[in-house]
Amino acid sequence: MAKYSVLISLYKKEKAEFLTQSINSMLNQTIMPDEIVIVKDGLLTEELDEVLKKYEIEFPNLFKFVMIERNVGLGLALNLGLKHCKNELIARMDTDDISKPDRCEKQLKAFLENKQLDIIGTMVDEFSEDPLKIKSSRIVPTNQKEIYEFSKKKERFQSSNSYV
Repeated sequence: MAKYSVLISLYKKEKAEFLTQSINSMLNQTIMPDEIVIVKDGLLTEELDEVLKKYEIEFPNLFKFVMIERNVGLGLALNLGLKHCKNELIARMDTDDISKPDRCEKQLKAFLENKQLDIIGTMVDEFSEDPLKIKSSRIVPTNQKEIYEFSKKKERFQSSNSYV
């Protein structure tokens, strides 16, 4: 199976508990990432820094941290993070997202089976505090015609669960 990077941007207002759940969901993938690149978008809280330090100690060769001195926003932070990813395939995660254990395996398989794909996403279940209490689900189209029609009205892809 192909190697892939995980790209996460982290901002000081994120919750340490959610960050931990997000990272753990990537560490529990059926196909482990080759690297996890975390962009520190500005100075972080002590609690967030402690979470990152724990992972850096436990997985010294897996995590790569990119520091931006002042907050520049998600888009610019991710663009900078892309430059630090060593793999062609990159799985996006937000710090408050939890991926199912087979997410990356399924997305990697789709890329390998269809070389014409440039990006791939998934459906999304949304929750507030408890992942078992789903508030809503977003089911996205799966063929070119449906995607074209859908993209006229809504966000094309949920970027935090996409592969590029």
